[in-house]
Amino acid sequence: MNFVPEFGRNLSPLERKYLVELKRVPKRGELMGESISNLKSVLQARGWSRSSISGVEKETLVLKVLPYLDPINAVVDDEPFPLGSNCAIQFILRAIFLSLVLIFLHSFLGLSVVANTALYASEVLIITIRNIYLRFKKREKLRKLI
Repeated sequence: MNFVPEFGRNLSPLERKYLVELKRVPKRGELMGESISNLKSVLQARGWSRSSISGVEKETLVLKVLPYLDPINAVVDDEPFPLGSNCAIQFILRAIFLSLVLIFLHSFLGLSVVANTALYASEVLIITIRNIYLRFKKREKLRKLI
């Protein structure tokens, strides 16, 4: 590891390859092609202890190294909207489809207006709780990555 003035610190061979020689950040697939020792050297250069990264799978190492090499694009939220949607239009279409399915099922059951309203309220509550739970899990996963 040699000191590089532009970065103000010593770089590992993997960091030197991508950030200095190739002048670009690596993709996840490229990091999967690198050796485990190179991935570990990046983490050790950033202050990780050898004991905390020994016995770790390669994919986990790549997920831990990627934020250091590409801090802007390392964490991407695949589903920023509820109902597993990745854009506002998809969310609206899924919400319309879900509401139409529920209307059909409720009319098929032939329930009273009060029972229908209670059923809709419980379904909305269940979906809301599910979305809050998924966002909590997503936040925990992002914390572990960074």
